[in-house]
Amino acid sequence: MSTRSLRVGFVGLSLASYFAEKLGYRERSIDGLKQLSQDWQFDLFTIDEAVQSHADAERAAAKLQEAELDFLLIQNTSISIGDQLIPLIRCAPRLGIWSLPDPSLAGEVQLHSLVALQEHASILKRTLRTRQLHHKWFYDHVDSAIFLRRFGVTVRALQGLLRLENAHIGSIGGVSPGFYNLEIDPRKIQQQVGVTLHEHDMEELVHLAEQEEQGAVTLQAKRMREAAAEVTVSNPETFQRVTRVYLALKRMAQQHQYDALAVQCWSRIQELYGIVPCMAYSWLGSDDNLAVSCEGDIQGAISMLLLNELTRAEQSSTLLDLAAFDPNSPYMMMFHCGVTPRHFADEKGIRWVDHVTLGRFSDEAPVGVAGDLVFAPQADTTISYLGDDCSQILVARAKIVSHEPSGFDGTRGWFADFELNQESISHWDLFNSLIINGHEHHFAVCIGDVTDELLEFANWKGLRLVKHIPYRDHLQCD
Repeated sequence: MSTRSLRVGFVGLSLASYFAEKLGYRERSIDGLKQLSQDWQFDLFTIDEAVQSHADAERAAAKLQEAELDFLLIQNTSISIGDQLIPLIRCAPRLGIWSLPDPSLAGEVQLHSLVALQEHASILKRTLRTRQLHHKWFYDHVDSAIFLRRFGVTVRALQGLLRLENAHIGSIGGVSPGFYNLEIDPRKIQQQVGVTLHEHDMEELVHLAEQEEQGAVTLQAKRMREAAAEVTVSNPETFQRVTRVYLALKRMAQQHQYDALAVQCWSRIQELYGIVPCMAYSWLGSDDNLAVSCEGDIQGAISMLLLNELTRAEQSSTLLDLAAFDPNSPYMMMFHCGVTPRHFADEKGIRWVDHVTLGRFSDEAPVGVAGDLVFAPQADTTISYLGDDCSQILVARAKIVSHEPSGFDGTRGWFADFELNQESISHWDLFNSLIINGHEHHFAVCIGDVTDELLEFANWKGLRLVKHIPYRDHLQCD
């Protein structure tokens, strides 16, 4: 459940006939990056000397290669030439090229750094096109607002990328029956984003749940009851069993060092244990910051884990269905039948209830335990999903609004003011785009806007975006 830190390198290029060394900008940049590495939790490796020739660049490259970098910042502290750039491209799989402003916009040119940025971008993109070198450009000093914003997005996106490349996810019970669109190829998933999957059957989970010590179960069940606004579960024994499942899932995640879980919530666990595990998933998200996807959705678990890493939140994102339109407003209801962590709730909090659909219209007793809550309004939420064996990503933003009626019983909220790939889109066009693209029926949702980071992640990884396909009345084929 832990991973190594992001490894960032820095090197400053210049020519002796310019003012880079007199101005001390390289030293200023290194000092600023050292502070950022502490604040943003990445490892920094710097070349402290000026690189002013091809030979200097070769020596710097030899040192940087030993660091096994994830990302290298190549600063044009002044103008430089291609001979200084070429040795450095082998030092990291991802490059940043960085330009600084001249201290004066009149008189003799002192840095000419902006020209070097263009020169190097052209070399990477055109001269070395067969190498397919991914690079991002940066401008201004290390403490400037534009650099901090732009570099911050890169650090967070690469930290998310690194987390997935080293992630281990436990899959328990497989995908729920009939959800063929959630079935995946583990080899393609690992090749695309690096995640390693580990399979367990539902019998193992139930066995572990039954092994939990009764005193720990009683104490945990008491905590869960006290956290709820109301408990209306029909069978008290069901509450105890779901508490056991919570403790067993937490133990499995800790023992195997899983970063997230994908757990089938029906139908095998009802056959074996007579419960729905929604409360367990909800509690793991709110109290243990562990992403748990329902219905065995592995891509959902990966998507939730990515959002958790990008937001740095202390509580997990959630997984939802897009369940309904309001015909009288441009709103859509997102819903699941009881798994959302309680920190999403409005002032009324969460209720622990019997499941809203399973067992309905049958002679059997109601099945518990699930959550019931309405989402609190939020100015920004991010909606994402890594689909099609993690080769495609949904990048959407919306707000959560108060609205009547409150929505279906379960965990739900109304979403409005949608954006797709940071462009405004109507709810009708968004739905059409999802359908035509064949998007899976799940959506990972977090509080806050991390769409910049998701788009950068997608570009580093070469993922397809869900494209805007405006609604039309005729047949549309992508």
